Amino acid sequence: MRPGGPIYLVAQRKLRDYIREHDLAPGDRLPSEADLASELGVSRLSLREATRSLQTLGVIEAQHGNGLFVSEFSFRPIIDQLPYGLAGSGPAILEVLVARESMEVGLMSAVVRADLHEELDRCAVIAKEMIERDERGEDFRDLDEEFHRTLYSGLKNPLVDNLIDLFWHLFGELSREVGERMPAPSADRGAVHARIIEALIARDEDLAVRRMREHFGDLRRRVAELDGS
Repeated sequence: MRPGGPIYLVAQRKLRDYIREHDLAPGDRLPSEADLASELGVSRLSLREATRSLQTLGVIEAQHGNGLFVSEFSFRPIIDQLPYGLAGSGPAILEVLVARESMEVGLMSAVVRADLHEELDRCAVIAKEMIERDERGEDFRDLDEEFHRTLYSGLKNPLVDNLIDLFWHLFGELSREVGERMPAPSADRGAVHARIIEALIARDEDLAVRRMREHFGDLRRRVAELDGS
């Protein structure tokens, strides 16, 4: 094996370094394959293997007939590559849930400090619609997802946005694998979301933390029942 690993991995590392050293941002175009191979000192074949792997990881994207571009950062490729053995397992769902709860509860202080009027007003509307749908016996999982995405969007923190996306999609994928074995949520799930927003609008951090923990408490109950079934 060559020093530094297989040649395509060396090419991959050089390409990552090239993107950083040239301060390329999402949407920026990379040089042609011939020019880039020459710049990096690798063969075009090795570069082609490197670019394919980096496309799979979501680092770069190929636009047909237009070349290679730096991608917007996203955890989506990581989710798509997760091993199938993770799915359908109560313990796996609980691990994801514990990580997500820790982050969202921990973000309550940041949301209070940021005083996000527009986002909190929108979340209040979403929570109200969740309650109305719940009373009609209608599904509102799409609103649940919108609520959590909206709640933190005003922090303008791309890493937080991507982690919320990661946890939401991962938990959703695992839940779909479980299917009908997942116990039903509590009857006041929509109201729990409304109470979170009431606490945040009042800028009561301690109460907001308790309300968010209450929300995740119901999710933990459902996962515990699943694991014990």
